[in-house]
Amino acid sequence: SVIYDSESLLFLDVMNVKLISIGDEVLSGDTLNTNVSWMGKRFTQIGCRIIEQSTIPDTNNAIKGALRLSFEQKFDLVITTGGLGPTSDDITREAAFEFIGTDSFFDNEYWEQLKQRYGRAGIAVSDSNRSQAIVPTNGKVIPNLVGSARGFQFKVGSTTLILLPGVPREMKSMIEESVVPFIKSKGLSKPNIELLRTTGIPESSLAEKISPVVEGKHGCSIGYYPSVFGVDLRIKGKNPSKVKDLFSDISSILKDYVYAFEKKNIEEVVVSKARKKGCTIAISESCTGGLVGSRITDVPGSSRVFMGGVIAYSNNIKSKLLGVTKDTLESKGAVSKETASEMSVLTLKKFKVDYAVSITGIAGPDGGSKSKPVGLVYVGIASERDIHVKKYQFSGGRDAIKLRTSQAALNMIRIALNNE
Repeated sequence: SVIYDSESLLFLDVMNVKLISIGDEVLSGDTLNTNVSWMGKRFTQIGCRIIEQSTIPDTNNAIKGALRLSFEQKFDLVITTGGLGPTSDDITREAAFEFIGTDSFFDNEYWEQLKQRYGRAGIAVSDSNRSQAIVPTNGKVIPNLVGSARGFQFKVGSTTLILLPGVPREMKSMIEESVVPFIKSKGLSKPNIELLRTTGIPESSLAEKISPVVEGKHGCSIGYYPSVFGVDLRIKGKNPSKVKDLFSDISSILKDYVYAFEKKNIEEVVVSKARKKGCTIAISESCTGGLVGSRITDVPGSSRVFMGGVIAYSNNIKSKLLGVTKDTLESKGAVSKETASEMSVLTLKKFKVDYAVSITGIAGPDGGSKSKPVGLVYVGIASERDIHVKKYQFSGGRDAIKLRTSQAALNMIRIALNNE
């Protein structure tokens, strides 16, 4: 296996993998490449390390060039997705066979199976589908249980090459049925990985906060993965006790900034906590336009805790439907601590819940001023015990501001439930 950096020294018994996505539609952005994300997560779980991924066009030269480079770099496993269909731009099969130097033949038995399968669906099989019955004389055929494009597996020197279709449903099925068992047969060690999902703290501040323990001699690698929702921390290492110790030390430092230790969204955490504590929630939203309510109701079982909400986008609705005073709206403005406070209290009374959250802000790109710039948001949370309003100044475009605001609101609910 090729070692690319010092971190690789921690993982000498992993399988180094390169992923190649083939397709003009992926390069142009017309098709979102969700395949590499799914494959990266799935293969990491079973002891692989994704060293590199690339996206190339549907051309013979590009495919051969990508394969040539991959074999020169001596990856343990190279997986391509795309270009195995029946249309004229599906040339991966032909290009790969030419590059490897294998002859091919027409699989009459599979062609008859295809015709029968199409016939049962009431579809006349096209002559273009004949290309999907072509198989190499050298190499293995990977069956496709949910589609018509079979995959192929070759051994070239120390590298295993696997060609798979790009249709996500077919690709995932073939990986689970054939590729994962192949990888597991190599006896790889499953990596020791711990995850911390944080929110409410920037990446730079987080790194500074945990630097005293991170800079110690622990033999682990730490990955930082920021997004509009927060920063995920992934700790990985050969020694499970060292990983656990570092995980415990970082958790103790970050405390309430950590909302999950597994791949859960914050809305799942909020709904779970609220259900366990028997608490109910309602929301009045302005600039987020119902986004917080939508995220909560995406979680199964949320009906037990989420009683409803109001999208109080205009001042008229804030006043007439919720009851925010005209004096507050005129003297302090719709985007203010006072308006957020009144909104949360009035929502609490209207819905008769344990916690009511209010959101008011300026998502942009217009509507800002020197005193109240775009990204200014107030989030309030009220209960029978107290009222708390927090001011935020978010950056980014309209969508990012709305997402960051929804995350902040859900985080305030989470923290309130922790203190319940």
